[in-house]
Amino acid sequence: MADITVLGDTLAGMAACVRLAKVGHRVTLVRSDPTPRHDLPEVFTFPAPWRDLFKKSGRILAAELAQASLELTPVDTRPVAGLDLPAERGAQWRLLVDEFGPPVAARWRDLLDALDEVWQVRRPLGLEREFDKVAFRSARRELWVGRTVADLATDFDHPVLSEVIRDAAEGEPRHSPASDAVWLSVERTFGLWQVTHADGTPAGSVALIDALTRRLDARGVQLVESPPDGADATITATGTIPGGLRGPKPWWRRTGSRTGRHRYTCGAHTAAGSTVAGQLLSAALATYAVHADLTGEDIHPTNKDLTVHRRR
Repeated sequence: MADITVLGDTLAGMAACVRLAKVGHRVTLVRSDPTPRHDLPEVFTFPAPWRDLFKKSGRILAAELAQASLELTPVDTRPVAGLDLPAERGAQWRLLVDEFGPPVAARWRDLLDALDEVWQVRRPLGLEREFDKVAFRSARRELWVGRTVADLATDFDHPVLSEVIRDAAEGEPRHSPASDAVWLSVERTFGLWQVTHADGTPAGSVALIDALTRRLDARGVQLVESPPDGADATITATGTIPGGLRGPKPWWRRTGSRTGRHRYTCGAHTAAGSTVAGQLLSAALATYAVHADLTGEDIHPTNKDLTVHRRR
C-alpha cells in the first residue's frame, strides 16, 4: 500500500484518514491548528454519512458510541423562525395546519415534495459521486439553477415559513442557489438526531469528534506537525470556499476531489458543500479517488464486483 499525507485535521481530513488507513494505506495527518476546533451543530440531520464513515473504518457508530455509554437519538423538533418545527412528515403537517391552516400546510408539503426531486438530482453531482459537468448541464432545470434561496422564500410569501426557507441557505440567501434548500427535504426524510448519554441528556456533537479521534489512533494514523517527505499522494483537507462577485461561488463552481497529479482535496470548499454531511461525503470521495489512482481498485460502494477490502 501507499504512503498518504493528509494536510489538515479538519472533520473531512480526519474522515479521509481513517477510511484510507482501513483499506491498508500508511496515513499521516498533518495538524492545521495546535488546538483544532470542530464546530458541529448539536442537532443534525442525515446521519448516514456518519454511520458509513464508522462502518468503513472499523466498529460501527452505534457500537463506538456505546463504548462511551452514548447513543444516537432521534429529536422531534428544532427551533427555527419562532417555530418548533418537527422533522417527521405527519407531525410537520399537523403543526402547520394548526398554526397556519391547511392551505399553507399544503403549499409547504408541495415545496418539500419538489425539493425531494431536487435532492435526487443533486446527490450524484458532487455528494455521492464526483461532480460531472456534462451531467450537471443536462440537469440545470431540475436543480433550479438560476433561482436563489431568497427567490424561493419570496415566492412562498409567508411571514414565518419564508424565514425557514432562508435559514436553509449556505450563505446569504440572495446569493445562495435554490438547491441549498434541499436540506429541508433531507431533514423531513431522514429526521433530526443528537448524541445523548444513557439517561437521555444531550452529550453534544463533540462526542462524534472524540469517537473519530479514537478511530485515528485505532487505525494507526500518525499525527505530525509538518508534512513528511516522499508521500505517494497528498490530500489537502483545508480550504476557503471560493468567492464570486456576489458572495461564495455555488457548489457547481467549486473543486472536485482531484486537483493535480497525486494531489487531492476534501472539505467545505468542494462541490459537496459546507454542511457536515457534505464535508464527510467529500472525504469519502477523496478516499475513493486516491485509492483508485494508486491501486486501480474501485472501492466506491456502487462497485458491486468489489469483494476484497484490505484490513488493518
